[in-house]
Amino acid sequence: MPLYELSLIVRNMPKAGIVKTVQRISENILDQGGYLRKIECLGNRELPYRMSAHGRMHAKGSYFLLHFDAPPATIYPIKDNCNRDVDLVRPFVKKIEAPPTFQCTRHEEIKPPAYRAEVQKMIKEASQRVPIQERKKFKFNTGLDYYPFGH
Repeated sequence: MPLYELSLIVRNMPKAGIVKTVQRISENILDQGGYLRKIECLGNRELPYRMSAHGRMHAKGSYFLLHFDAPPATIYPIKDNCNRDVDLVRPFVKKIEAPPTFQCTRHEEIKPPAYRAEVQKMIKEASQRVPIQERKKFKFNTGLDYYPFGH
């Protein structure tokens, strides 16, 4: 299952209400077959601009990040449920890509660039390219044996 991040802006309300809202969203993820990894509270702040949600204007909100694993087919129902929740100002789901893995040894890094394997590969590829002079010249497809415009 892929890893997703759900960033939430919860409307300004008492702490008990905020806890119930985040708990409700978390239970929604679990009901859809997801697995919560981490819930982060980023604090209560002024919004960057006044936001309208569910017919109300909001100037303050509480920011949360929920990291969870879920099947890709369940992301749409999770988003839909978040968009319907009147206590959320802005929900946003993003897929987190795993960082690429590579193996790096100190021995390889100490070598001068010209002796590294990847540089040797680039030199070999460059030497296999056909020079510009030897490439096929462009032929105008006029249907005539000659080019009538002087070239």
